[in-house]
Amino acid sequence: MSSLTSPSLRPLKSFRLAAVLTAVMLLAACGGDDCVINNTVTANMAFYLSDGNPCQINDTLTVSVVRVQGDSVVLNRKLGATGLSFPLGYASACDTFVFRFARMGVSDTVFIRHDNHPYFISLDCGTAMFHTLTAADCTHRLMQSVVITHPEINYDAQENIQLVFGN
Repeated sequence: MSSLTSPSLRPLKSFRLAAVLTAVMLLAACGGDDCVINNTVTANMAFYLSDGNPCQINDTLTVSVVRVQGDSVVLNRKLGATGLSFPLGYASACDTFVFRFARMGVSDTVFIRHDNHPYFISLDCGTAMFHTLTAADCTHRLMQSVVITHPEINYDAQENIQLVFGN
């Protein structure tokens, strides 16, 4: 009688399969880390009217960040924005964002002051930079004010800053 699987080999093959599955699960558990998948820490800004209602920018908006190394465009020609998220710099305590409104031909500059806090995750994952907002202001061309709503900037996706525009 010729058979590919004899009755005496079936328990051995089951044992081998169970051993292989156990080894795969152990290796997967050892190779895994607790790193945050999206480890980008951003300041979340929302647009509001002076009456407290959220608003949408009905203009083409370009935002640049001013750094010592030079300006960098971080948002290019966005239409219909209701808010934005940008990472803050960790090499300085103040970030400067220039908001350019194309059709109106106006720019507003927003100054955000913050303290930086390194947050150690693990040896495998490294360090993230959290921030605490300390002050914020703007040039008052279209924007009336900048309001800090939640000063702690970390992995939580919450509104940190309200950019308030006149009605």
